[in-house]
Amino acid sequence: MLRNILSYILGSLIFFVAGPYLIVYLSEFSDMDFMPTGLPAIIFGSICSATGLYFVISANYELLTKGHGGAVVVGSVKLSHETDTLVVTGPYSLCRNPMHMGLMLFYFGLCCAINSFITLIIPVLMWMFSFLFAVYFRYDERIRDRDGDDDDSCKESDVAQIDHSAGEGRVVVLQDRPIKDE
Repeated sequence: MLRNILSYILGSLIFFVAGPYLIVYLSEFSDMDFMPTGLPAIIFGSICSATGLYFVISANYELLTKGHGGAVVVGSVKLSHETDTLVVTGPYSLCRNPMHMGLMLFYFGLCCAINSFITLIIPVLMWMFSFLFAVYFRYDERIRDRDGDDDDSCKESDVAQIDHSAGEGRVVVLQDRPIKDE
């Protein structure tokens, strides 16, 4: 439990203190605006940031309550308890990784409120991080551990799709659809 709390404190310091600080710091280097100045930028930025915070907070809540684990597990680095259940409800029913999307929206909203063109590099870097994260950690290591495989491919029976047509998401296994082409 203490490890989970410390990992959330560390993540919060990185993403909600250091990230915004970097955006404000970068804004000092450029006066070029990218949106109308004044109240429209502040309102739009506030809406984006609030939406992003909602996604980050609700995604973490879903992981803790429904997944019985935390968000700070990257490959073999496990700073928080690993989830034991696939979470497909709440913000996870809308996108694959709502925490990454939420952080991008949060940072983009701050950039809009500050209205400095150079600050847009932070949401772009967050998007690149999310993309690379999805490419290099594209499926759960626990699938490989369960099957005893050492290669990077999944078996056809491990390919799944989340079906949202029945309200709450349910996982449907699809046959004869490999994850990557040989």
